[in-house]
Amino acid sequence: LEVSATARRARAFAGAAPALLVGLTVLAAALRFARIGHQGFWFDEANTALLVHFSPGKMLGLIPQTESTPPLYYCVAWVWARVFGYGEAGLRSLSAVAGVLTVPVAYAAAKELISQRAGLIAAALTACNPFLIWYSQEARSYELLVLLTALALLAFAHARSHPRPWILAAWVLASGLALATHYYALLAIVPQAIWLLAVHRRMR
Repeated sequence: LEVSATARRARAFAGAAPALLVGLTVLAAALRFARIGHQGFWFDEANTALLVHFSPGKMLGLIPQTESTPPLYYCVAWVWARVFGYGEAGLRSLSAVAGVLTVPVAYAAAKELISQRAGLIAAALTACNPFLIWYSQEARSYELLVLLTALALLAFAHARSHPRPWILAAWVLASGLALATHYYALLAIVPQAIWLLAVHRRMR
């Protein structure tokens, strides 16, 4: 009877997990988009706002002179600004969307690495983390970096146990995009690469 009750609770928890994840994602969106444009750009954000006004060629030429990060975020922001506007809310919304999308990605990665319960805990921590909320309201590359490294972690979680070519390709793509967003991605990508190389060597 005790085993049966435990099994029922586990099934109930598994059934409620999708609704809980949706709720956490909605909460993340509310926290990130609330008053997103109530303050003006600060200095670094103003650099982003200036760069995206130029043509793509001129912008790419100016990035090495004004920034210390790779160009991917600015290329995405260049397109984003022409769709959603150059103002505070429009330009920052790129980071806000990245921050919201990180919640289900964190859930999926932790679920694959540990358990569904761990996935929900990771999603809750991601949704409510003050630093992640802060960077989700900045017109800078940091939150896009978080999303891409989370995607790389998710691909790594699958590649660790099921190293199929398409999964490894997904990890390489996510890792490459993260590195093209910020050099700090190396701190997350290099340990994963070493782990996967070690696993493949044992398999061979």
